[in-house]
Amino acid sequence: MRTLFSIILIVACLIGGGFVTWLVASMREDPKRAEPVERSHIVQVYEAETVTIQEMITGFGTARAMQEVILSAQVSGEIVETIVPLKIGKEILAASFQTDVDGVSKQSSGDLIARIDPQTYQQRVEQAEDLLNEDQAELNRLEQEQKNLAQRLQIAEKNFNAFMKEYQRVENLVRQEIASPSDLTTAELDLRKYEDAKVQLETELALMPQKIKQVEAKRQTRRNDLELAKLEFERTAVTSPISGQLSKISVEKGQYVRVGDPLVTVTSKKQVEIPIGIAMEDYLKIIPQIAAGQYPTARISTRRTADAYWEGLVTRASPTADTQTRTVDVFVVVDNENSASPLLPGTFVTVQIEGPMHENVIAIPRDAVIDDEILLAQDGKVVTVPIKKTIDIQTIRILKDQLTPGDQIIMTNLDILKPGDAIKIPEDSTQTLEDEMKRMQIPNFRIFSQP
Repeated sequence: MRTLFSIILIVACLIGGGFVTWLVASMREDPKRAEPVERSHIVQVYEAETVTIQEMITGFGTARAMQEVILSAQVSGEIVETIVPLKIGKEILAASFQTDVDGVSKQSSGDLIARIDPQTYQQRVEQAEDLLNEDQAELNRLEQEQKNLAQRLQIAEKNFNAFMKEYQRVENLVRQEIASPSDLTTAELDLRKYEDAKVQLETELALMPQKIKQVEAKRQTRRNDLELAKLEFERTAVTSPISGQLSKISVEKGQYVRVGDPLVTVTSKKQVEIPIGIAMEDYLKIIPQIAAGQYPTARISTRRTADAYWEGLVTRASPTADTQTRTVDVFVVVDNENSASPLLPGTFVTVQIEGPMHENVIAIPRDAVIDDEILLAQDGKVVTVPIKKTIDIQTIRILKDQLTPGDQIIMTNLDILKPGDAIKIPEDSTQTLEDEMKRMQIPNFRIFSQP
């Protein structure tokens, strides 16, 4: 009985609670719906402008002297004299020719850098001169002997002709039986003596030209020996064929040197050359100018001296490409005579070569391009514009007749924006091409604003 009462009480409570809940719910008003608000995305934009852009081909290299000579010993001996001071950096003048007011050219000897003991080589010169004089004396003797033989031959021929007449006279007398046969024999023997003397002189005279030629050939050899001895003597004085400065010293006074031993290195810094490797596509941009003799201008600078720079010309290019780096070497020449501070050999530099010009173009950041499309901000909305790929330079793309100056290209939130989305551009969030260049450590282009 008690259990039944408990069940009835529980059921009554549940029914009462449900009624109260229904009553409260029926008395509550429905909530008001909020009107949907259009969401705007905050973006940064890039403002397009018409400019003229010149490509700059960038490379790196180490400057080297165009004129540098290692002077080596050309004769052996002891170094008995050197220039003072024999130190690195010492200025050296080369031999040169100077023309005076009369039009006569005179050669200056240039600076003596070192002298190898010349005593032995001086003696060789004197010895060669003595031998040459001996040959000259021998030649003079033979020429005089040739003249004497010619005179003696003339006398011998006269004697022979005279005795020939005497022989013929005796022969006629014998025929007339006026003279005896013994007289004819005596006359014939005398004739043979004069004939032998004449033949001997003719033979000796005929040999004289050959003897003279032998002496002349010997004399020419002596003359060559003398010239060689003089050359070796001149080589004891070490001079430089170029003007410059001592950059390396490998010898000192009192040292014995042999032929081929390096003595000093003379470096001229009037002109320096910088070999740099550039990509094949960059090589193809400038090689037509080089081939035509219109050498591209280059700007050279160092990282430590960003404010200091030098100008040079690309004068030649390698005929072969490097198979490992796939680059081609081009050579930039800098004339230090036109620079206030010279570019020293051995300096590691950055080189920027003037490349092709692109006039009246619009340059946009490549980051703004997605699948050959860009997003423009127009009247607070997103608009999609397809673009054609033309030329890419580093982080920018060059466009021609695809945008108009003043177009605002969206740079941020590109992954979530869709055409027609509302956007908001805060103040000071518009970028320009100059801002894009500041982000680059070494820009590969330069801009020329339109007037």
